[in-house]
Amino acid sequence: MRDYHSCMSAKTPAHPKHELAQAVFRSVYNSHGQRQRRWLAALLLAAKHTLRGLLFSWPLYLMALGGFYAPFPVNVILWAIAVPGIGLSLAILARGVRAEYRERITGRIQKRGDLARLLKGGSAS
Repeated sequence: MRDYHSCMSAKTPAHPKHELAQAVFRSVYNSHGQRQRRWLAALLLAAKHTLRGLLFSWPLYLMALGGFYAPFPVNVILWAIAVPGIGLSLAILARGVRAEYRERITGRIQKRGDLARLLKGGSAS
């Protein structure tokens, strides 16, 4: 038999004979504290992915900044490269945040240490 925390951190049971377990899970999952933890987890994931993305896409931001100070023909080239690149970078960022949120947050009861494990990269459940 599993202990309480391992049962509560797992996704909601799908079997119909566990209706009481599903009701308890939904009650805890929809509580105010859990909603706050999920919101904070989404914020932390967005910050984590943004900072990680800046490591790879910082030249694009410098090119866009340089477009403000460059003369006419050069600034058009810089903006033509930087703007689509930044858009692609933001799309990849959003996809990564959504995927990690779905994988590690959605459908799970969050405990106190789970937010720190999100930042460290460890398992959140």
